[in-house]
Amino acid sequence: MKKILICEDEKDAQKTLEQILRRRNYQVACVDNGQDAIVQTKEFSPDLILLDIRMPKIDGLEVARQIRSFNKLVKIIFISAFASPEIEREAAQFDICDYLVKPVSNEDILKKIESCFK
Repeated sequence: MKKILICEDEKDAQKTLEQILRRRNYQVACVDNGQDAIVQTKEFSPDLILLDIRMPKIDGLEVARQIRSFNKLVKIIFISAFASPEIEREAAQFDICDYLVKPVSNEDILKKIESCFK
């Protein structure tokens, strides 16, 4: 069973993603800030991280930077409401699977996750 870590500070979005992924038989853990995302990556050992860019304590780009220092293999999909070419370029340096801009449909997220696991 693949493990997915959801790093999302919007509780409703986090809960919706969690429910959808559990129905698809993924093992899921959730955090609502960047600091916990780093800790959970070490403890939960996810196969994929859905990583919001703007989060409390540590932003998603710094989270990715720190995660890549100890885990080069975990797949990352950035999800953000704040898109810009600069942020997308910076995100791309972390060898990500994708960068999605909110709002994103549940179907699109599932397709992106499935394509990361191929």
